[in-house]
Amino acid sequence: MATTEATEQKSASAQAVDEEYEKLQMFHVERQRIVLIDENYKSEGGYGIVRRAELYQSASLPTWVAEHVYGPPQLVAVKQIRVSDFTTMKRAKRAFTREMLVWSSLGAHPGIAKFLGFHADFTHSKAWLLSPWEPNGNISEFVNAHNLEVPEKVSLVCRTGRIMITTSAR
Repeated sequence: MATTEATEQKSASAQAVDEEYEKLQMFHVERQRIVLIDENYKSEGGYGIVRRAELYQSASLPTWVAEHVYGPPQLVAVKQIRVSDFTTMKRAKRAFTREMLVWSSLGAHPGIAKFLGFHADFTHSKAWLLSPWEPNGNISEFVNAHNLEVPEKVSLVCRTGRIMITTSAR
C-alpha cells in the first residue's frame, strides 16, 4: 500500500513539474538563435558553467540576414547547467524548472541579472539559462578585478543582503 502511494506521489510530482515547465515555454529560445563565442572564456559556479554568447532575433534566417533585418545580436551570458550532477533527468528538470520559476518571477531589479529565457533539451542533457552579459562578471569577479577597500566590500555585502531579502519576500 505504501509503495503504491509513494509511486502516485512521484507521478503527481513529475506531472506538476511538467505543467510548470510548460508554463515557461514562452521563454524558450531555439538553439539556432544562440551562438557561443569566445571558447576560451568560461566561469564555473556551483551548478554550471557560464559562457558568453550572441542571441539572434531569428532562428530561421542566416545570421548575417538576421543581423541586417533586426540589428546586431544581443550579447548574453549562457549558464549551462551541469545536468550530469543530478541522479536522474527528472531531478535535473525539476531543479531547472524551479530556478526558472523563481528567476522569471523576480522582474526588474538593478542588483539581479534579467532572465531572458532558456534553452533545454533534456534528451541531450542540455539545460541553459540566458541573461544579459555583464562585462564586470559576477560579484566575486568584480571584487577580484578591482582593488576595493574594506568599506566598499562591506557596502557590496549589505546591498547584496538587501537584494536577497527583497527577492525572498516575493
